Amino acid sequence: MPIQMFLNTGKVPVKIYTNDVASHTIDQLKLIAELPFIHNHVAAMPDVHKGIGATIGSVIPTTGAIIPAAVGVDIGCFIGETKVPLIDGTAATLKELAERGGEHWVYSIDKDQKITGAKATAKLTRKNAPLMKIILDNDEEILCTPDHQFMLRDGKWCEAKDLKPKASLMPFYSRLDKDSYRIHPATGSVEFLERQEDVYCLTVPEYENFALSAGVFVHNCGMNATRLSIKASQLPDNLKQVRLAIEEAVPVGFSKHKSILAKNSTIKALNTVLEEQIFTKHPAIMKMIKNPYQTWTQQLGTLGGGNHFIEICLDENQEVWVMLHSGSRGIGNVIGRYFIKLAKKDMEKHIAQLPHRDLAYFTEGAEYFDDYVEAVHWAQEYASFNRREMMRLIIEALRKPLPPFDVTKEAISCHHNYVAIEEHFGKQVYLTRKGAIRAGEGELGIIPGSMGVKSYIVRGKGNPESFCSCSHGAGRKMSRTEAKRRFNTNDMETQTQGVECRKDRGVIDEIPGAYKDIDEVMENQSDLVEVVHTLKQVVCVKG
Repeated sequence: MPIQMFLNTGKVPVKIYTNDVASHTIDQLKLIAELPFIHNHVAAMPDVHKGIGATIGSVIPTTGAIIPAAVGVDIGCFIGETKVPLIDGTAATLKELAERGGEHWVYSIDKDQKITGAKATAKLTRKNAPLMKIILDNDEEILCTPDHQFMLRDGKWCEAKDLKPKASLMPFYSRLDKDSYRIHPATGSVEFLERQEDVYCLTVPEYENFALSAGVFVHNCGMNATRLSIKASQLPDNLKQVRLAIEEAVPVGFSKHKSILAKNSTIKALNTVLEEQIFTKHPAIMKMIKNPYQTWTQQLGTLGGGNHFIEICLDENQEVWVMLHSGSRGIGNVIGRYFIKLAKKDMEKHIAQLPHRDLAYFTEGAEYFDDYVEAVHWAQEYASFNRREMMRLIIEALRKPLPPFDVTKEAISCHHNYVAIEEHFGKQVYLTRKGAIRAGEGELGIIPGSMGVKSYIVRGKGNPESFCSCSHGAGRKMSRTEAKRRFNTNDMETQTQGVECRKDRGVIDEIPGAYKDIDEVMENQSDLVEVVHTLKQVVCVKG
């Protein structure tokens, strides 16, 4: 369907692909349109809803500046001059490949660690999710994503962004005061943060890696979906053992592996960059993480919480897929929070001139701009490696409860919450997709629904009005707090019928009723994408 709403009260218009927009979301979109460096217009996808600073489901083109609150936790990959060897014996820079468009044959490493050829697409990428800092009344700081859940002292759950001062939290430990009474930490303050930058990368759906002319293989980035060689009829009647096998292999929520699983050159390379390019230049980051090296290595191959998931799905041909969504875990949040704070500090003299303080931005050439690029590039590589490690663990775990299978060559990888350098309406811009994915002509993407409803593999139509973008999911229609107030475990049982998943109150905030109707969302973006596969999950793992 075409654009449903058109706002024209700011310096540029806002074009919205749905009529289902809350008033506070419209207000937030209007504030973004007031910024002086927005190019042409702001686009809002059918899953649009209010976010931290910038609107989730928005696509924002900017010139000479980037809004940290509008970008995710991770960031793109390499500078445009980075060379990539091609199968035909030539080499090209990532920028050249992106400008050529289409698919390119590059070198990749397969599951047997053999060099092979693979199709790739080049684009300017960027990832950096909105972050926040929780300061407790005992002066401890917690860095997390805004939708991360905290357990209150009474056993209820609350999103980080909804925590109120003096809210008593369920402790990981307790201590005694001078009169021997147990003290539980409470919220002192809640601070929203932000920050961002630009670079190029390849997307290699089949193998999720590619070779550089420098002589190394690197990972591409994104949410992953992989098809297996078995049919629905070959799945066991009781899928609980399948779910338990995945949960045993992949820690979820706050959990991490007891030891380092991935001991290879990638770990060493990431460690070197972390030390030389991040911690050495910005030692304050190390104080924000307990045992930073141990933490990041033991979190590799873990899911996290919030809207992150692992699913076993069936497509329209009853073929089995594995789909997962996760990010850079806690260390990416720490890096993001640190640089977001620097960005706000950098704008202290100008903050009063902004439509909203959460829209603080960095301009090209700012003091910490290049350092931030390096740090978030590291987070991007970490997030990509984390997803790859998880997929490996999941596939291994599934070999026990399932009949023998192979991983087919059909695999999709895409990302959301990032910034890319792209050309739109006659100008090269920093294009921020916050809760949106790229849908260039012929490009494949993943649009998940929610627990209990359909998801989609799509092919982009390259619609210029949406800046070649589409939604990254169904989109929330109510906050997690509101979902927990409205729904109970009986509702969860009903709405996830036929899906093997947790159905306790700890995941009620992810109930399908808290999300927009995915069928309506897909109808509203029929001008943006076409459906290639329709997936329905039969197993869902949540943190």
